[in-house]
Amino acid sequence: MEALLGLVDLIDNQQLKARNVKEMRPIMMEETFTPEIMKTKSECASGLCDFILNIVQYYDVVESVEPKRLEVRDFEAKLAAANEKKALVDAQVAELEEKLGKLMVIYDKAMNDKKEAVDEAARCERKLDLANRLVSALGSELTRWQQSIEDLTEYLKVIIGDVLLSSAFVSYVGPFNKEFRNMIMDEFITFFR
Repeated sequence: MEALLGLVDLIDNQQLKARNVKEMRPIMMEETFTPEIMKTKSECASGLCDFILNIVQYYDVVESVEPKRLEVRDFEAKLAAANEKKALVDAQVAELEEKLGKLMVIYDKAMNDKKEAVDEAARCERKLDLANRLVSALGSELTRWQQSIEDLTEYLKVIIGDVLLSSAFVSYVGPFNKEFRNMIMDEFITFFR
């Protein structure tokens, strides 16, 4: 009885010889090999017949499923290898993303420094432009200032006489009325023209 029950383990572990099942098939095809017919002969024979039919059917199922199990094992091995590769790639991606993050920080800092430098250059350019405009504007004033200096130098030579003449004129016309002063003033101005 224990040997019969051990057949399931033998079938599951692929240890049952196919020859044993092959030799059972012609017997199973006989019309008299049914549990009902065997029951008329013996209760034990009926149970044994039913067991044989079921164990051969189980063997057929296991044999049809075994290639699929092997495929599943192959696919599981491939899946494990693919998951291992994926884990390596994920680790590389994480490392590269970390490096990219550091590089982006450096890049952002460099771009900010560049922007500050460009802004500073633009401010300096504006200041230089304003300074050039001021120098150009003051350059045209140079001639006028030089002429003013020359004129003032000449005026300094005659200023004492001009002040003396003006004060003498004011003293002279002071006692006259307004009408007479205006008349004297017109003649005086005409004289110096």
